[in-house]
Amino acid sequence: SESTVHVGSFSFRNAPVFMKPGKETARDALAEVDSLLHHLVHHNNTPVYVSTRLIQRLTTSNPSPSYIRDVAEAFKTGSFNGTVYSARWGDLAATAAAIFLHPEAGMATQDNRTHGVL
Repeated sequence: SESTVHVGSFSFRNAPVFMKPGKETARDALAEVDSLLHHLVHHNNTPVYVSTRLIQRLTTSNPSPSYIRDVAEAFKTGSFNGTVYSARWGDLAATAAAIFLHPEAGMATQDNRTHGVL
């Protein structure tokens, strides 16, 4: 379960805690790790972060904002360019398709000073 603390105009999510001091079990540890992973994968910044890093490693080190946006959208929706993969958040098949099939991915062969892979 998720809890949120409100301080003035700010709100913060408390880290999930399932383990009782002195009475830790493997089940508690797994539940805590699972909750943390769920939180990280479903964070609002995850699609942009993952998309940027994958694009930089696989196609170009300097992707345009529209390239990142399109790949992040594929990560969020599980579909790209009219093809539905899983239609679920975090779909890496749709993300990979967006990275390699995006029109900007083919620009690496063009003579462009701002485009390329390190």
